[in-house]
Amino acid sequence: MHHRVTSPHDALFRWTFSSPEHAGPLLRALLPAALANGIDWGDMTAIPGTRVDGDQREERSDLVFATKLRGRPALLCLLLEHKSRPDRWTALQVLAYMLTMWREARRQRPRARFLPFVLPVVLHYGRRRWRATTDLWSLFDTRDLPAELLGELRRALPQFAFTPFDFATRSAAEVRAMALSLQGTWSIAWLQFVAAVSHDDDAVLSAVAEWADVARQVLVAPSGQQAFVALQSYLLRITKVDRRRLGIVIGQQFGTETMKKFVSTYDQIRREGEALGEARGEARGTARGQAEGRADMLLRLLERRFGELPAGVRTRVRTASIEDLDAWALRVLDAPALAAVFAPQ
Repeated sequence: MHHRVTSPHDALFRWTFSSPEHAGPLLRALLPAALANGIDWGDMTAIPGTRVDGDQREERSDLVFATKLRGRPALLCLLLEHKSRPDRWTALQVLAYMLTMWREARRQRPRARFLPFVLPVVLHYGRRRWRATTDLWSLFDTRDLPAELLGELRRALPQFAFTPFDFATRSAAEVRAMALSLQGTWSIAWLQFVAAVSHDDDAVLSAVAEWADVARQVLVAPSGQQAFVALQSYLLRITKVDRRRLGIVIGQQFGTETMKKFVSTYDQIRREGEALGEARGEARGTARGQAEGRADMLLRLLERRFGELPAGVRTRVRTASIEDLDAWALRVLDAPALAAVFAPQ
């Protein structure tokens, strides 16, 4: 299976929760107490490069962690749904995912007598609460069937259901009370409370201010600067909030020269790329003008993230299509190395 970052939501989710440091507290808060108390949280390791399948929809991301449940092998799976309308087929997709994990376990350990526990945790973010079905049985057409036949069908067919954790129904106070890591709390705040109002500038700025106390605590951590870059990049991608107003709010809430300088620099890169693309597009009347503007922005972002770029990389970016440029721009956020931005997917 392979990894493909396809949306800003997916990228931010992976960037934060691919680390057991942040995924552990989240999973512990979401799992039933009996399960959470049986898991060895100190022996939790991420399994890299996992994916449900190559055709998975853009809004789905998954992260898998190996651990022990009362001394027995277990896999904890975090699955993200960030959709305006939840998919009624999610139960089938999750069950298929679990079967894939069990088949892989059999392949790796053919002599094992037992399968590992696979515990899926489905998270939903969005403006609307989850209303889609959550069990496999409801996906069959059982209307008008006699009770005796229904009973036999239930015995003959697999029974599976999941309980999504729906952040669309949670308040800010409830999220703060979940005992997550600070970076995990900030990321969830952005995924739910900022993304849900991304069309409303005033609401976005209000949300930034509301969660600034968490952000200030994140910034003093060793990885605080990286977290700030990642979360501000996400904010700039999902909103069209006026950058001047955003700069004022950031300055009021954080106040340090380092933060002001970063916001100013990133803002400048974004504006220059957009302005250059628009100017060239208007002057030439072609899609190439837009591509050149996006290429300029991508090159600046790559330089900020990875330093001086090889000539071959510059040439590749300059000659790429708009589709490739957009795909590469999404990968900049969580790519571990320059080569990963351009790796075949």
